[in-house]
Amino acid sequence: MKNVSEAQTGPAATPAAGPGGAAPALDEQRGTRNRVVRSILDHGPSTAAEVALRLQLTQAAVRRHLDTLVAEGVVEPREKRVYGARTRGRPAKVFALTECGRDAFDQAYDKLAADALRWIAQAAGGGEMG
Repeated sequence: MKNVSEAQTGPAATPAAGPGGAAPALDEQRGTRNRVVRSILDHGPSTAAEVALRLQLTQAAVRRHLDTLVAEGVVEPREKRVYGARTRGRPAKVFALTECGRDAFDQAYDKLAADALRWIAQAAGGGEMG
């Protein structure tokens, strides 16, 4: 898997100058961001609360990572569909991967589907019914 933050350029991509430890902290943040993105990839569009629960992180920490991922174009916020009466408060947002976010992961779904269809055609004999 590629690191979704590697392609980032500009001031936010460079660790802040400071006394030791800046690079390890940045690596840890990237690792957590990758876990957030992987969670959304595996479970589909998710709220910050759902991701926080899955990763055993605070909602505030997940929101901070999601804000960065939105700025990088890796995820996009969407309004969560509400079935029935809506509760009070601001509407929950779900976060879904963008094309850029999906491309950061090595996925071969098209090849897998083509191979499966080829196998089914061969197994069925390729006749009128196959």
